[in-house]
Amino acid sequence: MVDAKQVARQAYAGFAAGDVTAVLNLVDEDLEWTYLDPSVPDPQPAVCHGRDQLAHWMGRGSGWQVRAELEEVVVDRDRVLVVTRSPGIDTIRARKTGDLNFHVLTVRDEKIVALRACRSRDEALGFVTAATPDASQGVTNTRS
Repeated sequence: MVDAKQVARQAYAGFAAGDVTAVLNLVDEDLEWTYLDPSVPDPQPAVCHGRDQLAHWMGRGSGWQVRAELEEVVVDRDRVLVVTRSPGIDTIRARKTGDLNFHVLTVRDEKIVALRACRSRDEALGFVTAATPDASQGVTNTRS
């Protein structure tokens, strides 16, 4: 059985390799995807539903040649905080983060069922540990 950390690493490895099919094979059909509009300095979260929405974005993104270098993975049960670095992304993004991206994935039955973009590592970590009665238990931090 593949755990949540392995699913997240496989998904980001596929993205880094430009393998959209490999990424989408790890995504549930009913994905809930919460994103932040990059053109707004303090964006409000917006939600898309379905793997097809993510596939559409990834198809557009491939034209931008967006890279995502894995920086950090933090796991708590079925939730995974993934920090990536996308060199140069701040040049097209109103909200500057030092080219870092913060995502929380929820993984069930070896599929990503939710993907949430966050403004900061602290915000993302809050989503990862929010469902944990004792946030100090079950959390595994792995730097890449």
